[in-house]
Amino acid sequence: MVKTLSFLSFIFLLNVNLMADIPQKTFSKEEIGKLSGSYLNCKLGFENPVLVDVDKDGDFDALKFEDGNVEYYKNTGTLEAPSFVLENRNYESYDHTLLVDVTIPYPIFFADNDSDGDLDMFVIKEKVFNKYQNRYEYKAAVAENALSLDTGTLITIILVLVIVILVLAILR
Repeated sequence: MVKTLSFLSFIFLLNVNLMADIPQKTFSKEEIGKLSGSYLNCKLGFENPVLVDVDKDGDFDALKFEDGNVEYYKNTGTLEAPSFVLENRNYESYDHTLLVDVTIPYPIFFADNDSDGDLDMFVIKEKVFNKYQNRYEYKAAVAENALSLDTGTLITIILVLVIVILVLAILR
């Protein structure tokens, strides 16, 4: 995971600043960890969504990557109590030329972590059961977006990263 985050940081340094919209709220990795339970347990119908405020209404919407297509699920609930509706079945597309299925390996949130107005990446990498509260708790790792990249560029970076990870897994 450390190599993956280092590689992602390297890719951040190679991209240009395309950020046009400034997120409204700043999130810590602890806040994202707490919110993760409601987003990941709300029965989206698929695993490991990419969660970002697509419509700029203050809550996280979900993106599903599958077979070269990105589906957009609008959050019609609130930040703390999400409810998703399929808004656009063909929100975006990407090249799907590998023989293996490219999937997002972990749930990912894009939100501002450091009050600099750009989106940073939070990866939900750990799920731990709290037996005292009888529920799962999620732990997030954060990768700072040092060059203020927009959502589309960050999603492209994730897809490239997933492809690199899959190629490395195949070669081993």
